[in-house]
Amino acid sequence: MAEGKCATCSRYLLIVFNFLFWICGGVCIGIGLWAVLDPEIESYLRQLANINIPLDSILVAAYILIAVGSFMFFVGFCGCCGAIRESACMLGVYIACMAVVICGELSAGIYVAVEKGNLEGLLRKQLLGEVRNYTRRSNRTTISLDFLQARFECCGADSFKDYLSNPYYYNSTKNIYVPDSCCRDKGTKLTPPEPRNSTACQIEAKLQLNTTTSELRTKGCFPILTNWLDANSAILIGAVVGIAVIEILGLIFAVCLCRNRTIYYD
Repeated sequence: MAEGKCATCSRYLLIVFNFLFWICGGVCIGIGLWAVLDPEIESYLRQLANINIPLDSILVAAYILIAVGSFMFFVGFCGCCGAIRESACMLGVYIACMAVVICGELSAGIYVAVEKGNLEGLLRKQLLGEVRNYTRRSNRTTISLDFLQARFECCGADSFKDYLSNPYYYNSTKNIYVPDSCCRDKGTKLTPPEPRNSTACQIEAKLQLNTTTSELRTKGCFPILTNWLDANSAILIGAVVGIAVIEILGLIFAVCLCRNRTIYYD
């Protein structure tokens, strides 16, 4: 067995932590495989969450979940088995993987802090692009914008007038000037939402009112979204720091166990 109270404590903590990590990885893989293999997944999600998600978006998310789950499963397996067997090889692989993850997270944090202004510009550009390409046909763009506009009660990137640059709405002959998700809804939580008074909303959009309206959401999503991110930045930073602390402790425990082990299985 490992020598010293520190090494013994590290061994048991590593076993518990990585066993849970291993289980989480297996769950992610299982959910991802279910989403890929089940032909009824699209309709099931629509019934479960009242959200119409295209199949290609579901498959992309499923493959990402499988990839992340596989990595978690592998790292958790190496850490758990390495701690049980006090295997230098498995502990070494675990230490290397955790070091790569921590360095990646640190690099990402520094990049976001340094490039915050440029990232906000890219976000605004992306929102403007999606607004200009929005149509009433259900696709990935319409679903993401409908959700964003309904969730944050906004319309367009900078304002509802951004839809004037959208050919579909600019050339519309049906007196439709903004999507239904730009109108105040009935609170049914449907996607796309059901407008409370679609006619009045479209009239207000046609008149391009700059004052507060009764049915049209005039504020843009970009300023509301950036304000929301700023307001919740402390929570996001706290969550990231908490995860990083756990990962660093796991790395320290693995190094401590690797240096003080007495039984060799390699």
